Amino acid sequence: MAIRWYQSLTLRLLLLFWLLLFAVATSGYLLALWYAKPAQPEPLQDSIKTALAPLLSDQVTFSSLSPGRLVAAQYRVAAAVTSEAGPNRLQLEPNLASTHYEVLLSQLAADQPEQLRLANGLLIGPFSLGEQKILLIRPLSATEQAEQQADAQQSEQAQTLTLVFGSLLIAVLLGFWLVQPLKRLTFATKEIAEGAERLHLKKLPKRSDELGELARSLESAAHDLTVSRNAQRRLLSDVSHELRSPLARMQVALMLSQDDDNPDSNPHLSQMARDVDRLGTIIERILSLSRLENGLVPLQREQLDVGELMRVLAADLAYVDASYGERVTVLDGDWPITASDDELLRLVIENLVRNALQYTDHGIEISCELGDSECFILVRDHGDGVPEEQLAQLFEPFYRGDPSRHHKAGVGLGMALSLRAANVLGGSVSARNHPDGGLEVTVTLPLVSEDETAAQAPSA
Repeated sequence: MAIRWYQSLTLRLLLLFWLLLFAVATSGYLLALWYAKPAQPEPLQDSIKTALAPLLSDQVTFSSLSPGRLVAAQYRVAAAVTSEAGPNRLQLEPNLASTHYEVLLSQLAADQPEQLRLANGLLIGPFSLGEQKILLIRPLSATEQAEQQADAQQSEQAQTLTLVFGSLLIAVLLGFWLVQPLKRLTFATKEIAEGAERLHLKKLPKRSDELGELARSLESAAHDLTVSRNAQRRLLSDVSHELRSPLARMQVALMLSQDDDNPDSNPHLSQMARDVDRLGTIIERILSLSRLENGLVPLQREQLDVGELMRVLAADLAYVDASYGERVTVLDGDWPITASDDELLRLVIENLVRNALQYTDHGIEISCELGDSECFILVRDHGDGVPEEQLAQLFEPFYRGDPSRHHKAGVGLGMALSLRAANVLGGSVSARNHPDGGLEVTVTLPLVSEDETAAQAPSA
């Protein structure tokens, strides 16, 4: 689905950022207007009335007061309305008229004397005598100046806090709107990596912008990858099954062709027998790997003594080949008892041990370490180890570390099979070169109690 220009995420982001800047600027302007409102007149203090009453009760003195003239101490005339008619009836102090013209006119129209705090003084009045009126002004006292500065600082702090928290809130909302879909897309890529076919994208694929297009592409990719992966697994499983029957017939034919008294009399038949056995081993490993990856191996969890299982495994290997019994040692330790599948766990460890037996002629140790909720089974050999750059490839199917130096090397499926089986058990497998020499493979398994197994089992 094509994205129209007005559905573009870029356009939406530009519009949202513009709205954010506009909202911040507008809120700052409105706050400036709010705190810039002129102070409201207050009732005149009685002390001021008492101090000025004798001076303003004389008609001659009152008539002589003009703007700018000192009345008493710090008081001077700010505005006057004379009794004479004409254009000069209203007289204003020039400096105040240029900055507070509207305030002076409003105060002259008041019904009774009031006081009004201005930036440059305290305006007092109006005082009336007959048809004449005057306004007085005096400088602010130190206390009044401190109060005025405190009010100004408080208003500035309020403006700053409002702007900061307002822009922060808008930014958080904008960030959440943008980051939340990205988190879902990131989680969806992890689901694809884990092999999920259905992604948890919620309503994201219904969006008409670039994020919606990306979400729909991820859904399509997840479906295509799942179909391709399932087809590959089915093909691998089907081919392996089809190969088993002719291989079995070839093995029977070879057995009938060989001389019972001297089976090695014909070297060509002996070589063919070894190759057929090798092919059979490869096919069996591929089938086991396919079953694990397709979830066809059901878990049969039961209480299991891991130490006892390791000792039985070592004894079985010694029965097959006495030299194996001499080289494989199960160390004493705190071997746990946990609920697990003994066949799968045996498969994990046996493949690791057999791999070590093929790649080194030295001794192999199996030990255990306990954690809070998991156990670590360590399979360590005393060989030459593995180059560091090859450690990450050990668990890839069909990977073999330089088989030319190890004529007994397998087909490269044992380690991969151990990793898949450990994952089915809820654990993991990792490898490292031991500081004292040799390769050490660690199998991490969760410790599950019998009660937890019963709680997880489906009810009948």
